[in-house]
Amino acid sequence: MKPSLKLAGRAVLPAIAVSLIGFAVVTAQHDDAGAQQSPIVDPAQAGQGMGAVVAAVGIVEPSSETISVATELPGVVREVFVRPGQTVATGAPLFRLDARALDANIAATRASVQIAEVEARDATARAALFEDIGDNRAISTDERDRARYAADRANANLRLARAQVQQLEVDRARLTVRAPIAGEVLAVNVRVGEFAQAGPAADPLIAIGDTSPLHVRVQIDEEDISRVAAGAAAQASLRGAGDRRAELTFVRFEPLVEPKRNLSGGAERVDTRVVEAIYSLNPEALPAFVGQQMDVFVAARAFGPPAPTSQGTTP
Repeated sequence: MKPSLKLAGRAVLPAIAVSLIGFAVVTAQHDDAGAQQSPIVDPAQAGQGMGAVVAAVGIVEPSSETISVATELPGVVREVFVRPGQTVATGAPLFRLDARALDANIAATRASVQIAEVEARDATARAALFEDIGDNRAISTDERDRARYAADRANANLRLARAQVQQLEVDRARLTVRAPIAGEVLAVNVRVGEFAQAGPAADPLIAIGDTSPLHVRVQIDEEDISRVAAGAAAQASLRGAGDRRAELTFVRFEPLVEPKRNLSGGAERVDTRVVEAIYSLNPEALPAFVGQQMDVFVAARAFGPPAPTSQGTTP
């Protein structure tokens, strides 16, 4: 190859590389500018007429709060009677555990009750017979007392056997887990054939709550607590739907100030503390699911100017 062609090739390659880099930079800047000019979702804003507001984060929850239903006795699940979204009444069966071993114990204990009944009748009749003998020469006082004590012991054993049957029947009834309140089944995390452990669990076997009406647990930062009064009006919108707002009705304050658990942005400190205000949400005004986050705007308290003091007054 001639030296002139080699020099020309060496000059063309850097020029092409510089052109490609410039094209990539211009394309990236154009994409960033387009993304900034057209946001996907408009930020939530308070409605007109609210005036000064305190912005907060809210979590939708049942008015009864979420109840994590557990079983009092461990066992294998044999039947599940409900599904998510189903409305149940108080005392309605939710799921049932295996009761075969308990049924066998109940049958055995009932048989022991029958034996105890026979022994009690026999001991009572013997004691009555000894009591009817009035001649102390025919039977001693000691024999009469032993017969009376044997009758008392037999009747006590009968009562014990009957109580054991009642205890086993109560345990059998506890194998059917029932709804503690009337409400909506929010989640079912138990299946037929699974082993249900008694006591608290990381994931509740069944979650239930009263969803009419819904409540919104609003977390107000501690620096804004003094600006919010009890009964303050509030509006809320679901995340991603800031153009749809619903009025909230004040219910109560939770008097305990706690660390914030739901951070609304990465710039917030983890040690932020909040007071929780409970508001009522009409599901017909703004349909929402339990657990959804909401952007809440609470009307801020108006602080007037300080009262004027009299001139020349001796403190």
